[in-house]
Amino acid sequence: MSALLSEVRAAIDEVRRAAELDHDGPRRQAAAWLDDEFAEVRTRPELRAAARRASGLWGGMGSFSDAGSPAGGRAVDRLGRALSRARSWFVSEG
Repeated sequence: MSALLSEVRAAIDEVRRAAELDHDGPRRQAAAWLDDEFAEVRTRPELRAAARRASGLWGGMGSFSDAGSPAGGRAVDRLGRALSRARSWFVSEG
């Protein structure tokens, strides 16, 4: 579980860096919200719940997933994959 949480946090950092390069305030704010969302995660159920809430950022055009640059797109895709794995019931507690 700790490796998966580290993966999610690294993906959030990548989103933040891409947002800074793109001067993308809303995505930078989303990264700060995500930091807060995952800051106190200590257990598998908490990780799953935080990932489920964070997945609510995704949507249609103009949503969080509608990145404005290749770097932003890669960062958002990486975060999406990490959150998908974090929501899985097949990840152990360890």
